[in-house]
Amino acid sequence: MSDAAAFIELLRTPGTTLARTIAAVDGLERLEPARRVTRIGISSNVSADLLALFLRKHALLAGARAELQVGHHDDALGDVERFVQAGVEHMVLLPFFDNLLPAFERQIELLEPEAIDAREADLRARLRLVFEKAGRLKRLYACSFVRCTPAVDTGAPDAVARVLDRFNDMLRHEAAAFANVRVIDAGAVVQRIGTAAAFDMRFYLRSTAPFATPFLDELARRIVAAARGFDAHFYKALVLDCDNTLWGGIVGEDQLDGIRLDPHHYPGRVFWQAQQTFRALERQGVLLCLCSKNNAADVDEVLDRHPFAVLRREHIAARRVDWTDKVSNLQSIARELNIGLDSMVFVDDSDFECSAVRSALPELRVMQVPKSLTDYPRLLDELRELFLAGGVTAESRSKTAQYRQREQAEAARADFETHEQYLASLDLQVRISRDDVASVARISELTLKSNQFNLTTPRLSPAQVRERIDSPASTVYALEVGDRFGNAGLTGVVLVSWEAETARIEAFLMSCRVIGRGIEFSIWPALADDARRRGCRFIAAEYRPSAKNAQVADFYDRLGLTRVGEDDGTRRYRAELDRFNPSPIDWIKVCP
Repeated sequence: MSDAAAFIELLRTPGTTLARTIAAVDGLERLEPARRVTRIGISSNVSADLLALFLRKHALLAGARAELQVGHHDDALGDVERFVQAGVEHMVLLPFFDNLLPAFERQIELLEPEAIDAREADLRARLRLVFEKAGRLKRLYACSFVRCTPAVDTGAPDAVARVLDRFNDMLRHEAAAFANVRVIDAGAVVQRIGTAAAFDMRFYLRSTAPFATPFLDELARRIVAAARGFDAHFYKALVLDCDNTLWGGIVGEDQLDGIRLDPHHYPGRVFWQAQQTFRALERQGVLLCLCSKNNAADVDEVLDRHPFAVLRREHIAARRVDWTDKVSNLQSIARELNIGLDSMVFVDDSDFECSAVRSALPELRVMQVPKSLTDYPRLLDELRELFLAGGVTAESRSKTAQYRQREQAEAARADFETHEQYLASLDLQVRISRDDVASVARISELTLKSNQFNLTTPRLSPAQVRERIDSPASTVYALEVGDRFGNAGLTGVVLVSWEAETARIEAFLMSCRVIGRGIEFSIWPALADDARRRGCRFIAAEYRPSAKNAQVADFYDRLGLTRVGEDDGTRRYRAELDRFNPSPIDWIKVCP
């Protein structure tokens, strides 16, 4: 085992001592200095310096490196300003409830309601200022308030719990107004590990450091999960085996009535709960797929007829239910969905299948159903965390229907003699919007997720998108696509900077769901008209190569721009607007 692998194994092992964790983090960072670096700031009203260590740990486990800056004591507003100046990208705000006032939890029963109202109003105003100032950061992770004193049953309502809930409701309400603020449920961390493991009152009373290492470790893990490893991964599809994964038993042998899938009895209730989780992920925008060695008719019978089946055929975006090896079928699913294997998670119960897939497709995330089914819920929780980004906007929810629309459109192609006739039959429409503030979250999501049709591969936070929308020196174009089979939603983005006489295309990206219909060429007459109205004489653009965007390497050549230079694979283009006259696409109606 290499030194790096040994360090990773140490960091993954529960119960590793603090000293060995520090040594492993330092050692791994020295061995792999080239990892992508993310700068993070921590702001708290108590001492939480060890959180920096655990954020570094979980960033390393996610494939990134974290550089930490710890703010001043109880100065969140000043911390934000310092973090912005220092180039920090992500900020963690960790307020401690008991320290909002000295021994706040002990005081609550003695404070007049007006005093608590005043404290809440002051905190609300300060949080709002912090969130506003943090608009220039990629993300701010605001941790909810937790109590450190135990509840005592006096027969009366718990005053601390009432105020705690009230303050957390206020925190979530204020955070909801800012697209780059994400609330992390710190109370769920305490619930998971227990109050005794979460806090150390000795250090709290002696040095205002209440959080114990198990709490900070788990909190850091959840923050990194919410950040998708600080943009190291973005999973789009969950591929599932069937037998002993979606239900207990082998449907080909046990038949429909013999498999275990029943919310009222063990082990059927375990698989029923699993299907509930998978269905919820599908509603959030995750693509559910099947890759299973079965007779297709047997699986269809379960999906169509089993009284307790939560997943039905209409929830499945792609399926390979046959006797072909799973490696080939997983590659085939990736091609059908037009996504990378590293955007997929595969779940199977078989040691053999999991090992074969891990060996042949190391970029694909493989998770195995536990041998002890009582551990299956824990794997389901891990899956939910992997797909935390799903469903942030209406366009990203329940994409299965959109993929089925694409399948219907592809099936209709056989009825036409030429590809152009087929495209004309689709009644394609593209609506172009400019600087639409309501689309900030979806535009940011597209920049984070789109890889293949992405000319420069920017990764923009909602705050960075909003900054471009608000700037008179740039325009953010959003493209909404629809056809006779349905609306694909906001699936394309163009970022244009206006530089004196030049319209510079900073970014052009589209979802893989709408590629290949001419949409990528249809929008340029409208963009060129905008540039001329602004007095521009030139249009300029770049193609920057990435690991996944080779298919668009010659896009600007095909569009009609002149290549004026190339360095390290980056191609630069320029053309006079008077000579740039892209033709409208006959079969697409553009609403500019």
